[in-house]
Formats: sequence, C-alpha cells, structure tokens
Amino acid sequence: DLFDASVAGLGGCPFAGHASGAAAGNVCTEDMAFMAHEMGIETGLDIEALIEAALMAERLIGRPLGGRVMHAGLPRRAPEAGTWD
Repeated sequence: DLFDASVAGLGGCPFAGHASGAAAGNVCTEDMAFMAHEMGIETGLDIEALIEAALMAERLIGRPLGGRVMHAGLPRRAPEAGTWD
C-alpha cells in the first residue's frame, strides 16, 4: 500500500480537495507514522526524526503548523510496552 503525506502537513495543491470545493489538506507524515505504529503497522520510519524535522520546519516558517504529534510529543511507555526504536 502507498500513502501520501508531508512533514508538518506542508505543501499541497489548492485545487485538490473535496467535492464541496474545500481543500483536503495534507496529512502530517509524523502523525501518520505514529498512527501506523500504534496500529502495529511497521513503516520503517523514525518518528522522533520526523518530529524534529517538523519542528524545524515550524521554526523556519515562523508560524504554528498543524501536526499533532510534533506538539504533543510521543507518549511515555511502560518498559514492557517497548520503545520507539
């Protein structure tokens, strides 16, 4: 399967969207990778590195971006639950 996303949800085409004419927007790569991880889907993506990239993009652009995981951070895990490696 193939999924399309962008770091911090940046980019996109204003002409792509829903039938209502509203732009669909981009899914944040870091949010999608986190969701897949929580569902037990192996992506091979480094979620912590994606969060760092999203935060860097936010600093460079100079305004808050829409990512959820980048602002909330990763949840703490009990030792038996595994790590983010």
